[in-house]
Amino acid sequence: MLSHYIKVSFRELLKYRTQSVVSIIGLAIGFTAFILGGYWLWWETHFDNFHPEADRLYCLTTEGLVKRANGTNSDLDQLHIDDRKELFQLLPEIEASCSFNHLSFTLKQKDETISLHGMESDHSFFDLFWADFIAGTYKGKAPDGSNVILTERTARQLFGTTDCVGKEVALDEDLRPVVAGVIRNYPDNTDLLFDFLLIRTPRSNHVKRMTTYVRLQKNASITQVHTKLARYKSRADKKWKIHLLTAPEVHLRCHPELTDRIRNIHILALAGAMAFLSALINLLVLFIGQQQRKQQKNHTYLCVGASTKSMMLKGCTELVLPLLIAFLIAFCLIESIYPYYESYTTWNRYGIYEDVSRHLSRVSLFGNMISIAGTSILAFLLVCYYPIRSLLEHKIQKPVLFKRSLIVVQIFIGSLFFITSLGLFRQLHFILSKDKGIDYSQVIQVDLGFSTAYQTDLSVLKPEMANHPYVKGVTFTCGNAPVFTEQGDWYGSFYTHFCFDPAEPDPNRSDPVLVADKDFFSFFGLQLQSGSWLTDANAYGFLVNETCLQTLGYADLFERSVYNPENKQASPLKVCGVIHDYMYAPMQYPVLPLFFTTFDNPMVKGFEPAYLFYVRYAPGHKKEVLEHLREVTSHIQNDNINRNKMFTELSDLVDTFNRPEKVIFTIFSILSLVCILISTFGIYSLVSLSTEQRRKEIAIRKVNGATFYHILQLFFREYFLLVTLGNAFALPVGYLLAKRWLETYANHTTLPAWLFLLVFVITSGIVLLSIFRQVKRAAASNPAETIKTE
Repeated sequence: MLSHYIKVSFRELLKYRTQSVVSIIGLAIGFTAFILGGYWLWWETHFDNFHPEADRLYCLTTEGLVKRANGTNSDLDQLHIDDRKELFQLLPEIEASCSFNHLSFTLKQKDETISLHGMESDHSFFDLFWADFIAGTYKGKAPDGSNVILTERTARQLFGTTDCVGKEVALDEDLRPVVAGVIRNYPDNTDLLFDFLLIRTPRSNHVKRMTTYVRLQKNASITQVHTKLARYKSRADKKWKIHLLTAPEVHLRCHPELTDRIRNIHILALAGAMAFLSALINLLVLFIGQQQRKQQKNHTYLCVGASTKSMMLKGCTELVLPLLIAFLIAFCLIESIYPYYESYTTWNRYGIYEDVSRHLSRVSLFGNMISIAGTSILAFLLVCYYPIRSLLEHKIQKPVLFKRSLIVVQIFIGSLFFITSLGLFRQLHFILSKDKGIDYSQVIQVDLGFSTAYQTDLSVLKPEMANHPYVKGVTFTCGNAPVFTEQGDWYGSFYTHFCFDPAEPDPNRSDPVLVADKDFFSFFGLQLQSGSWLTDANAYGFLVNETCLQTLGYADLFERSVYNPENKQASPLKVCGVIHDYMYAPMQYPVLPLFFTTFDNPMVKGFEPAYLFYVRYAPGHKKEVLEHLREVTSHIQNDNINRNKMFTELSDLVDTFNRPEKVIFTIFSILSLVCILISTFGIYSLVSLSTEQRRKEIAIRKVNGATFYHILQLFFREYFLLVTLGNAFALPVGYLLAKRWLETYANHTTLPAWLFLLVFVITSGIVLLSIFRQVKRAAASNPAETIKTE
C-alpha cells in the first residue's frame, strides 16, 4: 500500500512539475541555510560545555579593561589577585576553584621549529576540567614545574608517539620538565587553548592578573552571587566590575573581536530558519491546492471503503516525499560547499595564538543535519495533522481564508528578505565606495617579525628595498603598528598620555601614538587639514588627526606645550599640524584620536624599532617587486616569522575586512530570491485553483459584458490586499532589523523611504504577473461551454 502511495505521489510531482521543482529547490536551499547557520550558532554558543558538571562551572571576569567596536565595555577572562582573595571570602558558594596562566615557547627539534602554547596550573585544574588520560597521571606530582602534561597532538609532534611518559621536554634553557602524562585533545570549541599543561603553582602575570574558574555548590543561588558581585568594588580599580560567566558566555563576552562574527551568525541562522519556514508553508499551500482539486476523487475513495487512516497515510506520503527529495539535495549542497563553509567559519586567533585556528566539526555537522531532518519531518506532520485530516474529511469551513493566511506569511518573509537585502547592499556599496582618506593601491606590506626588529635595525633596509626600477616608494612604521588593522580598538605604536594643561581635566586618558618614517604621510597621500607637516626644524613635533583635535577641544592646540604630568613642567613636544581622518579598520570601528610622529623624533627614537615596511610598485609589476623583496629579506632569519604572511598586499587585506558583508549579502540575496520565487508560485497555485473554481462566475461576467481587464482587476484587487497586508508587517520589521544591524557600524549608510516603496511596488508587480496568465486563460474560454459543463 505504501509503495502505491509513493507512486501516486511521484505522479503528482510530475503533474505539477514546475511548482514541485520550485518547491523542492526552495526547501533544499532553505534547509541548507538553516542547517549551516543553525549549527554554526550552536557551535559558538556551546564552548566548553563538555567539562564535568559544566552547569556549575563559571569564570570570574573583569569588565572595564577592553572595549568593543561600538565603545561598550567587554569582559576580560582575568581576575586581579587582590580581587581573588576578597571574592573567595565574599562568596562561600564557591566549592572549588582553579587559576592558571598562559605560556608560550618556541622549540627547535632537528631542522623544525615548533611553537607551543600552554598553561601553568596546579592539581585543581583536573578537579574542574575534563582530562582523559591516555598515559600517565598527574597524581603524586609536585606543583613545582618539574612535570608536564602533554596533549595527544603535542606528544605525537614531539616524540612521534603517546608513549612518552618520563621523557624530558626542553621548553627553554631553565625549564625542562618531565612528561607525567598524555591526555586526549580538547575539541575545537574551547577557550582553553593549550598544547601542554605545566604542573606548577600559577604565578600572576606582570599586571597581577590570572584566569580564574570556579565551581559553585549544587544548592548555590546564582542570583544571590550576581547580586553580591554587583555590589562589590574592585580592590585594584573601582571602575572595574567583576562578573560571573558560564563557560559558553566567556567565549561570547570575553572576545570583543568576535562581536561582528556572532552578529553575523545570528543573522544567518535566523535567515535560514525563515527561508526554511517559507518553503514549508509553500509546500503546504501546494498540497492544499492539489487536495482541493482532487476533492471529488478523494470523496470517491471514501465512498468505496477507503478509511480515514489510509487517506491520511496517502496525504502524509504526498507531503513527505518532496521533503525527502529536498533533504537529499540539501545534503549534496552542504557536501559541495563545505570547504568554503569551513574556511568562512574558521576562527583565527590573534596575538600569541595567531597561528591557532578553530574549525567546526564536519562529522557533527552531518550528524546534526540527519537528526534535524528527521525532527523537521515529524514536527511538520504533527503541525499539519489537523489541517490534512480536516481537508480530507471536508471539515475545513474556510479553506480559502486558511490558504490566504499562508500566502500572507510567505509574502511577509519574502518582503522581509527583500528589504533586508537592499539594506545590506546599500551598506556594502557604502563600504566599498567610501573614500578611506588613504591611498593604498599597489602597496605591499612586508612583515619582518617583531622579535627581529628588536634584534636588528631594520630601517637600513629601506634604501635596499627602494633600489628597484619598479618600486615607486618605501616607508615603514615602528612597533606593531600596521597601517590597516582588523582590531580597530587598538591602533598605533604605543599608548601614552599627552598633558596640554597643568590642570588636566582627564589625567587618565590614553593617547595612541603612531611612529613612522618621515615619508609615511606623503607615501599614503594623507591630507593636511591645518598647520604644517613634520620637518627637521620641528624634530619634537607631532601631528594629530581630526578626531583627536575634536576630542581634546583646544582651539589653540598649536600654541600649547606638552607638560610632564608629574612635575607639570613644559616639554619641547608640540603639535604642529592636523591631518584628515583616514579609515584604518573595518567600518564597525570609529576612528580613534591619534597622534603621529616620525622615527627621528628624539623623544621616541629607539623606543619602537622599524618593523612593518610598505612598498609601492608600478602597476603590472607586482611579481618583479616581490622577487626583489624576497631577495632583500632573504637574510632575515627569525623563527617567529610566518613566511606565508610576510608579504601582503594592502588591497587584499582591506578586502578581508569586507568579506563578512559580502558573504552575508550573497546569502541574503539568494534566500531573498528563493523566498520571493516560492511565494510567487504559491500565489500562482492559489490563483490557478481559484480560477478553476470560479469558471462559471467568470463566464457569467463575460456574458454580462465584462472584459478581460475587468476580470483581471477583480482578481488583482483581491491579491493586492494580501500583498499590502504582508508588506504592512514586513517593512516595519525589516526597517527595525536593518536599522539595528547598521547601528553596529560606526560608519554606515541610511535607509531612505523610497527603498520601502520600491519593495512594495516590486512585490505588487510580481503578484500581478503571477495572476495575469491564469486569468487570461480563464477569460479566453467560451462562456457557453463553461456554463454548460459547470
